[in-house]
Amino acid sequence: MTSDRLRAPLLPGVPAAMAIGYIVLYVLLDWVSYVHPMRGTNITPWNPQAALAVALLTWSPRAWWLVGGTMAGAALVRAAPGLGIAEAAAAVMLSVGYLAVALALRRWLGPLPRVTTRLTCLIFLLIVGIGAALNVCLYVGTLGLFDAPPSDRFLIAFPRAWIGDVVSLVVMLPVVHALADPPRRPETLAMLRTAEWWLVAAAAMLAAWMVFALPTEDQFKFFYLLFLPVAWGAARFGGVGATWSAALVQLLLILAVQSSAYVPLTVFQLHMLMAALGATGLLLGTTVEEREQAEQALRASLHVAAAGDMAAALAHELNQPLTALRTYARASQLLAGRLEGAVREQADELVDVTNKLAIEANRAGDVVRRLRDFFRRRGTELQRTDIGPLIDAVLGAQALRAAASHVALQCARDPALPPVWLDAVQIEVVLRNLVSNALDAAAEATGHGAAQVTIGANARGGQLVVEVIDSGHGIAAEELPHLFDTRRPSRKPGGMGLGLAISRAIVEAHEGRLWAEPGPGGRFFFSLPLATAESHD
Repeated sequence: MTSDRLRAPLLPGVPAAMAIGYIVLYVLLDWVSYVHPMRGTNITPWNPQAALAVALLTWSPRAWWLVGGTMAGAALVRAAPGLGIAEAAAAVMLSVGYLAVALALRRWLGPLPRVTTRLTCLIFLLIVGIGAALNVCLYVGTLGLFDAPPSDRFLIAFPRAWIGDVVSLVVMLPVVHALADPPRRPETLAMLRTAEWWLVAAAAMLAAWMVFALPTEDQFKFFYLLFLPVAWGAARFGGVGATWSAALVQLLLILAVQSSAYVPLTVFQLHMLMAALGATGLLLGTTVEEREQAEQALRASLHVAAAGDMAAALAHELNQPLTALRTYARASQLLAGRLEGAVREQADELVDVTNKLAIEANRAGDVVRRLRDFFRRRGTELQRTDIGPLIDAVLGAQALRAAASHVALQCARDPALPPVWLDAVQIEVVLRNLVSNALDAAAEATGHGAAQVTIGANARGGQLVVEVIDSGHGIAAEELPHLFDTRRPSRKPGGMGLGLAISRAIVEAHEGRLWAEPGPGGRFFFSLPLATAESHD
């Protein structure tokens, strides 16, 4: 009962558990970062709670009430005597600015923004820079309406407040996104398992010690040393390395400021350099990541092209043997038809077997020919098709193999599925490949309970979604980024490691998507747009 209450929405947009966690974390970050506030205002050199607020609003804009209420409450608690109303009003206006930043990020980069290319990095930095300027105008302008800052400090407040927000959004917001984004978490864990990352961290700590051990007037001259570990992390681990190395340098900077007698102006100047360091690291990391993605795409295209050449060669070489096989099967049927007497029953069985032989030979010829056409020009012969019989045919073809492996083969599809325009031969190749892999995985894990493979299909969100779930060991989260890579070696004896890559290429040629999910048991899904049938009609 308690668990259900925590999962239920406290108010529209946010579950109760998330709202409580946000408030606790916001108050903690607000308390930690409240150092060297500017006289007459609550402007601090570092504002990490801004990243927390923008991240929540990007995920759920309807949580504006939680962000505004928390900020106003925190401002009232720490406001100077007589400035409580001014600080609370300014905090509410600041939450409006954070909502604008979150909506812009959501519009251009998605609910969980992934900064993985130079273009997305530049969009991110542009939104953050302009958004922080808007926030400053709203916050300082609202304080000005109440005559909160002294007149001699009013103009100075703008650049200092801007730096505080920019540092938070450039350095801390990517960290929050990396923790919230499922594909990014395995990349972070994989990086933390490497010895080189800890060398990067050691280099950052050494550089920080060398810089902050100097007199204050010399620290700015040698601050560039802190760029080296960030550049190293970005060059070696891409955007994830840049994100975490910049966050580490930010933490070391805060520790240095907290443990020494810095004057406020010096703290703001150091954070201005920190903002430049974070932006540079992000841009370098995304450049490295984009280059790696381009290299992977090139290697994948070369592998797929090689597979296409192989399919063309197979189609040429197998054409005559398959034609001969069909001819011999037909001849066997004719000969069996002439038999009479006691062997008539066996003759009927022979006719049935040779008929199946001819059907399978025809199917093999169609598969090879259509795969050759697909690899050559991404050709698909779309027809209005009910996918139910297609799934039943694949289950029937794999039934004997499943029984021999002691795996229960089940079907859980919606019987009222709408038809879809698809290439039946190519989609059958995808289904056979996924089911074959699932049978292998389930058979390997028979010691962990009853082995089974389930194929489901249902319509959701304008898509026809087919799922293949097995009782095997499942897929580790760190394997997901490279699961469909053509360079990934096959685990099957004699396998080429191209099955999943080819299946994904076929599904994407149908304007669909093929993906896998981690967890207990293998979980593969592919979707086909239902709108395709309507457009062809």
